[in-house]
Amino acid sequence: MSSTTGIETVDRRGATWGVRPLGAWIMALAALAGLIVSILNYFNRDSGIAGEPGTILVIVSTAILLVAAVILARARPGAFLRWFLVIGCLVDILGTGFAAYLLESQALLLLMLAALVGWILHVAGRRSR
Repeated sequence: MSSTTGIETVDRRGATWGVRPLGAWIMALAALAGLIVSILNYFNRDSGIAGEPGTILVIVSTAILLVAAVILARARPGAFLRWFLVIGCLVDILGTGFAAYLLESQALLLLMLAALVGWILHVAGRRSR
C-alpha cells in the first residue's frame, strides 16, 4: 500500500520516492554507463584514446560521480555533506563532459548530458520529509 502526496510517493515501509531521488538515480545510472564506456574506451585500441591518461582521469571521475550519486539517492546526509555532494556532482559532470568532448567520445558526452538532467531533477525536486 502506498500513498501519494504531490510528486512524491510513500510506500508502506515509509520509504519516500520522488523527483529528488529519481534525479540522483539518473545521475548514478549515467555515471555507471559512463564508467563502462570509459573502461571500454581505455582498452579498445580502435577508440583512438586507448591507454591515454585523460581516459584514466575520466574513469576515476565517473567512479566518483557514481559513488556520490548513490549516496545522494540512498542516504540522507546532513545539509553540509548534501550540498558538498551536489556541487561536487555538478563540477564532476561538467568536467567529465568537457573531457569527453576533448577525447571525442560522443557516447560519454551524451551520458554526461543525461547526468546533468538527473542533477537538475535532483536539485529542483521537492525535499522529502
